[in-house]
Amino acid sequence: MFGSEILEVAIGIIFIYWLLSLMCSALNEIMASLLSLRAKNLEKGIRNLLNDPKGLHEAKNFYEHSLITSLKNGEKNPSYIPARTFAMALTDMISKGGTSLSRGGEIRSAVNELSNSRLKKTLLVLMNEAGSQRGPAPENPLQENIEKWFNDMMERVSGWYKRKVQFIIALFAVGLVVLFNADTFMIAKNLLYDAPVRTAIATKAEEMIKPSAVAEKNETDGLSSSVKRIKDLQKDLQTLPLPLGWSELPHGPGDWFMKILGLLFTIIAVSFGAPFWFDILQKILKIHPAQTGKRPESTS
Repeated sequence: MFGSEILEVAIGIIFIYWLLSLMCSALNEIMASLLSLRAKNLEKGIRNLLNDPKGLHEAKNFYEHSLITSLKNGEKNPSYIPARTFAMALTDMISKGGTSLSRGGEIRSAVNELSNSRLKKTLLVLMNEAGSQRGPAPENPLQENIEKWFNDMMERVSGWYKRKVQFIIALFAVGLVVLFNADTFMIAKNLLYDAPVRTAIATKAEEMIKPSAVAEKNETDGLSSSVKRIKDLQKDLQTLPLPLGWSELPHGPGDWFMKILGLLFTIIAVSFGAPFWFDILQKILKIHPAQTGKRPESTS
């Protein structure tokens, strides 16, 4: 059936997008691990929060606090700090260990002695807010306010990191798409005119979207697992019955134009990320004629 053929072509193209996106994600995990991107992004947020852009004063003292050094991985700064730990370390650092955060604690004088005017003003506002709260009093209102302040900043830090990751994944997409010559137009043409290839790739997609296979593809626990994941995905791509790679170059300006356009189309598609293509692939496979049973609800 013509409709079934078009559906299988779509499955094949989206399947390629998903595999390439997974490779980009794994490469990003390797880069993030080697360059400590999460820890550096968090440190940037802490410096901004403490009004210490160069990290030479309050931020430096904060990272040298015992509560924070205990979170380090060797010499690397932590990539995650609990809000409660942040509040305790900050107030202990400001009071030099002499003032409690408990209700009624005398921390205002220690805050007033800070030379960092912006940090002092922020903490005083948080203290005043804690003292003016109505209703049942929290056990530790000031600590709760500092934790909320920290969590609000972490939401912005998370946004910074996501935008950075999107840019990095887009760069990896360029490299991988060109390396594999993953031209969307070429892939679509091969799938449309070769029924056995079309069926084989649709079947492969259904196999790899099963819960156990998805869990394996999504495994990113550590550097070694990310490297293994890339090797497995590379093998998956190379064993597909598609002319991926540069066995021959285009002929003439027109062919080169279409090749570049096809590669650019794939690069843009892959930049949307693996979760996006997994969801679409999952939905399309649900209506595939050969599909029976309920499709798993796992996400990529």
